Formats: sequence, C-alpha cells, structure tokens
Amino acid sequence: MSSPEASDLAARLAQVERDLKELRSRVIALERMLGAGEMHPADSSTVQRKVSYDWQK
Repeated sequence: MSSPEASDLAARLAQVERDLKELRSRVIALERMLGAGEMHPADSSTVQRKVSYDWQK
C-alpha cells in the first residue's frame, strides 16, 4: 500500500508533467507566431561570409 506522502508526490509529479506539456505547446505556438528558426539578416550574412572563407581555405 502506498503512503499518503507518496500519493501526494505522484499527484504533484503528474501535475508538473501536464504543466510541462502545456508549456511546450505554448512555446511552439509562440515560435511559430514569431517566425522562429529564421536567421536575422546580419547573422545570415556572417554565416555566408564564414562559409565562403572556409571554402577558400
């Protein structure tokens, strides 16, 4: 038989897992709204120059 403390801990863990799942879905939705994954133009040009430099070596 499980103790009341173990039951309380299991319930709290289950709630944290639900909260984490909701948070992940909210972050994904925000990233989609903000267009995350797209590089800032300055970063893009820096990466392009680095690739060109490395290719020339």
